[in-house]
Amino acid sequence: MQQLREIPCTPQFRLNGEIQRTVKRYWENVPGVIAYLKEAIRTWKGINSPEAVFVAACKEGRKPESAQVKSAVKEWFEWARQKRIVIAMSGKVVYTADGEAVALTEMMRRFPVGD
Repeated sequence: MQQLREIPCTPQFRLNGEIQRTVKRYWENVPGVIAYLKEAIRTWKGINSPEAVFVAACKEGRKPESAQVKSAVKEWFEWARQKRIVIAMSGKVVYTADGEAVALTEMMRRFPVGD
């Protein structure tokens, strides 16, 4: 709740009853949603109701754009490793079973999840 109080936004973020109920119900989503809301405040043209954005984001489990990308990479890597397409990853490079180093984005393009 303290982090929510400190979010710099206009209009001022209000910790009303709905916010408190949402935090209790979706507490596991709150850290990602706080980051999402901060990113929205920084990048969106204007937010009339940061509380409404917070509540909707909590219910949907939204995260900031960078976290969504990291999550997709992790999901792809685990899938590709199970399929023995890759054996390791370092930064933005993955290593095939043959020991070949290939750019992560190229491998994700070549081998989409589920194929």
